[in-house]
Amino acid sequence: MLGRAAGLLALAGLAATGVYTVREETKERTLRLSYVFRDEFNGPAGAAPDPSKWGYDLGRWPGNNELETYTDSRANSYLDGQGHLVIRALRGPPGSAAYTSARLTTQGIFSRNHGDFEARIKFDRAIGTWPAWWMIGDDYPSVGWPRCGEIDMIEVYGQPGWQPNSSVHSANNRGQDTRKEAPVPVPGGVDTGWHVWYLHWEKNILQFSKDNKVYLTVRPSDLPNWPFNRPAFMILNLAVGGEGGGPVPANFSSAQMVIDYVRVW
Repeated sequence: MLGRAAGLLALAGLAATGVYTVREETKERTLRLSYVFRDEFNGPAGAAPDPSKWGYDLGRWPGNNELETYTDSRANSYLDGQGHLVIRALRGPPGSAAYTSARLTTQGIFSRNHGDFEARIKFDRAIGTWPAWWMIGDDYPSVGWPRCGEIDMIEVYGQPGWQPNSSVHSANNRGQDTRKEAPVPVPGGVDTGWHVWYLHWEKNILQFSKDNKVYLTVRPSDLPNWPFNRPAFMILNLAVGGEGGGPVPANFSSAQMVIDYVRVW
């Protein structure tokens, strides 16, 4: 999410040897394990997300050439009263090139290294937008990006062609971004339904799945300077334009991502 993917790699998977490649056991496991973070987004319609779990990044994001201004307004993030969080990007008055949206973060509230991360999310097929659920290392303020490491559980590139993608970023020996990534299989090329996005994170493996089907596995041998044994915090955001969203159509007025839950154990 901090840098535009260049050259999507082939899908990757791994047969299970101590690795959870199929999530059929998820419900049984979660009954036996305690959540370390859980938000079901229950609350009255129009309410703010729980401030004990989520904070906000505000203003313009300095990277990626994004166009939006992030706010904590209920116009851009709110509970819908049906157990969902809605993050909404809006265009200003007719003819305006101004956009607002929201970027929620657990920075300073919750961070974790290793575990299982799960979210049920659906996206608009909105060309020109760049929604994501992702993580950044806690040491980002001191070491910068990409040395802190980045894990993109799911992000959607609004152009070209509206492509969901997952990726892992670290720094090479010159401090430059290096990554491993995979496009998410999307039957028919268009998919705006609910899906469960899952990250299984151990000391030497990151594994990504959609609806119990693994499509990307990353190990220390895939990336230099493996930074993924340190805590990271989560981000939910909906960017407009920029390196991931691309040009915004003239008729764009709004777009949203809807989150049913976020769970970590």
